[in-house]
Amino acid sequence: MTEFLFQGTYSSYTWVYRMTKDPADFTRPPDLLGVFQEVGAKFHGIWYSFGEYDFAAIMEVPDNVDVAALAIAARAGWDGKAFDKICITPLLNQQDAAAACDRAAKGLAKSRDATKQGPLLGSTMDFRNADFSQGDKEGWIQEHA
Repeated sequence: MTEFLFQGTYSSYTWVYRMTKDPADFTRPPDLLGVFQEVGAKFHGIWYSFGEYDFAAIMEVPDNVDVAALAIAARAGWDGKAFDKICITPLLNQQDAAAACDRAAKGLAKSRDATKQGPLLGSTMDFRNADFSQGDKEGWIQEHA
């Protein structure tokens, strides 16, 4: 299970017809309980911020497909009128963040000088076994005049 930060902004419909009509809506999670059960998610809590996003929630979800199911259900909720914006971000604990930094450092050590341009963006080549030790053999790097 991976933890995710789920942020969203309520639509004006939600504010008018849900939150201001029944302020107790602030004390319970969004009406996604059936979806949480279906995907095996664990809801940790919701916090309101009234900044760029109206709320932030932390949840544990098994995988990306299950997170996508939650996002789709949230967008479809209340006839598609519940939220204006949804943002779901995977969260890394300190140990996972350190492992990610280690992998990045090892990858950079095998790559070209970081001050020069690397492979072109949008390339679909699998770089896992590429050997860049001899420089730009494949012509991926375009020097700018």
